[in-house]
Amino acid sequence: MRTRKKQRIIIGTLCSILVGLAISYAILSQQLNINGTSGITSNFNILFINIEEGTINGAKTINKQITNSTTATFTIALEKPSSSGEYLITVENRGTIDAYVESISGIDEANSIKPKDIKFSVEDIKINEKLKAKESKIFKVKVEWDSNGTSIPSTNKDLTLSINFVQDTGTISPSENTLAKTTQTLLDSSTEGIYNYMDGTYLKGRQDSNYVWFDGFLWRIMGKNSDGSIRMITEENITAIPWGAENTALDYDNSNVNDWLNNYFYPKLEHKDSLVNQTWCSEITTSTSLRTTCKNNLSTVQKPVGLLSLDEYNLANGNSSYLHILQNYWILTPYDISNAWYVNYYGNATSYYVVTSTHGVRPVVGISSDTLITSGNGSLVNPYVIEEVNDVLGSLKDNSNVGEYVTYARRNYRVAETSHDGTKLILDGYYDSNNDGIIEDSDKMVYGTNCTLCTVINEEAFINWISNNNETDKNKLVSTTWYRGDYFNYGDNYKSYLESTSNSYEGKVGLIRVGEMLSDQSETILSRNRTTNNDYDNTQNYWTATSFSASFSWDVYDHGYATINTVTNKFVVRPVIMISPDVQITSGNGTFNEPFQI
Repeated sequence: MRTRKKQRIIIGTLCSILVGLAISYAILSQQLNINGTSGITSNFNILFINIEEGTINGAKTINKQITNSTTATFTIALEKPSSSGEYLITVENRGTIDAYVESISGIDEANSIKPKDIKFSVEDIKINEKLKAKESKIFKVKVEWDSNGTSIPSTNKDLTLSINFVQDTGTISPSENTLAKTTQTLLDSSTEGIYNYMDGTYLKGRQDSNYVWFDGFLWRIMGKNSDGSIRMITEENITAIPWGAENTALDYDNSNVNDWLNNYFYPKLEHKDSLVNQTWCSEITTSTSLRTTCKNNLSTVQKPVGLLSLDEYNLANGNSSYLHILQNYWILTPYDISNAWYVNYYGNATSYYVVTSTHGVRPVVGISSDTLITSGNGSLVNPYVIEEVNDVLGSLKDNSNVGEYVTYARRNYRVAETSHDGTKLILDGYYDSNNDGIIEDSDKMVYGTNCTLCTVINEEAFINWISNNNETDKNKLVSTTWYRGDYFNYGDNYKSYLESTSNSYEGKVGLIRVGEMLSDQSETILSRNRTTNNDYDNTQNYWTATSFSASFSWDVYDHGYATINTVTNKFVVRPVIMISPDVQITSGNGTFNEPFQI
């Protein structure tokens, strides 16, 4: 067996930030200077051969040059918030043996230090990506001044980006990077500790390297189950529904949430064959419970999808753990016949709620241990990716999955459903009339009697906002029948409501209904497009299509649960649109970092 040789490409930037003391941060003439250098050493004869200016916004390139085959230098002046610059760096394998990228590090470390308003990113090069002999590749280094920033607290910032190549001898393949191997590494290296539960081993505390992109959703690796499968939980509430009907808390097998998870959510996953059936512990307990076994399990039927138990939440350190997402969500554990435990937006699981209430739902799954990780480093901005497919082409309708990201008319949406009519997308944000990134009272709307809002969002002015008044994009929309359904009451079963064809209307724009996929607060809204930790201050109450009565309708609260409000109240809107079945994907893979372009 031949020994694998490694090489490391080092891209270093020293950022000098020059701010005139007499000029306030908000003045547009204020200048910010960024000096960057890129260097490389290699035993494979892999060299930098070119550096080119990419997209430059509100900035000016001072210089860029290749000083030798191992060093590239660029200097850029960022003039105001929202300024950015990109540099396209060409690397070439002039050797005779193929190589692949084993690891990429440095970006997260640089972005975590001050000044945090200055952010770096690298694109178009990934873990496990091969660079064949005699092949060249262009990747992108980007620096930007965050428009949401409020200050530049220091004058220097360093970036050392390390890209480790491994010689591809054929003896070791990148495909050996399995979910089980990665999880074991996380467990072995956890500085926050681990805990045991039902003969499995799991992570506790505030983890920051256990993010996974899988089947349209961002998940967190929890740990290893007793059967060797890997336990994961979504980083967001996928919906908000009643736990069950009145006085059914001791019957999880027949609950609304169990039915939704396994008969509505599960069938929509692309790689459902990777999930394993499990027994879910629904044993009654007290708020401080730290049980590691389940002696009187009330769930008798093994299912592939379930919920977090109260014991798991407490054992993981509760609101001091990665399981705290600043949103309300159900947990599986009952308190008594009428109530079940839940986690509130403060991260406390010390209260119970009647099961007819409508809280968020975070699916938990067990995935086969040999499932492959194809890219990523487990961070929020670069999560592990499972079974990634690159260069997806073809119709959006046939090649996208629920939860995936799509760019339409320069805004990000997520796939809520696909059908023969086309692709239903929900805006990954809120209606913002002047596109200034600030939700003002003028952006909010009343629901109105019989949903006058449903008419307003189909008027020409709103359609122009949706399409950015671009005729090409406007033609991608199709008119369809939207259903508001029957009145939906506390404790009602989501299924009969979503199957209802009552209260229909025609139009190009609709609203999400209670119980549908993505009918809660998106994790990218909570984290301001993954630039900060989750915060419910980043969210807004928004209307759903669902009516409670003639005078009240349902909205999704900023804390992640669904509630009712009078139809005269004003809340924001998350438009839902239907994209024509003829629309084609031109690039992207549906992830947040590389949304489908259409």
